[in-house]
Amino acid sequence: MTAKDLTLSYELYLAAPAADVWKALTDGAQTEQYFYGTRLVSSLKPGAPLQYLAGEAKMVEGEIVEIERGRRLVARQRSLWDEKVAADPASTVAWELTPMGERATRLTLVQSGFARETETYTQHAQGWPVILSSLKTLVETGKPLVLPAQA
Repeated sequence: MTAKDLTLSYELYLAAPAADVWKALTDGAQTEQYFYGTRLVSSLKPGAPLQYLAGEAKMVEGEIVEIERGRRLVARQRSLWDEKVAADPASTVAWELTPMGERATRLTLVQSGFARETETYTQHAQGWPVILSSLKTLVETGKPLVLPAQA
């Protein structure tokens, strides 16, 4: 497997307008509800810093690479929640929204730039399905997905 092959890619359909999905992706009050309790902090401009904070603790830090409001958000970022992921280099996370009529959205998430199967790659492969499922539940019902604590 080459580094080019090491990407995490997800596509899902949400029964919500793209504007609602975009708001959920970019509004820190909403990210706290589905993104493991972390709040997005960024001015959302190219070159701007991006952070996901749990209280005042930085869980993720990075920089906005590209943004097309309502459609696409790309960030180069690294995870910091434990020593193993903090030792890994940054990767690129790209969110893309495609309206499917007025009341549905296709969401594509691609995380790339892994030189090898790092701890970040492994943990994100487990975490993205939970985050995306909770995001979908939040925008479709107005309430976050509540899962039992995992051992």
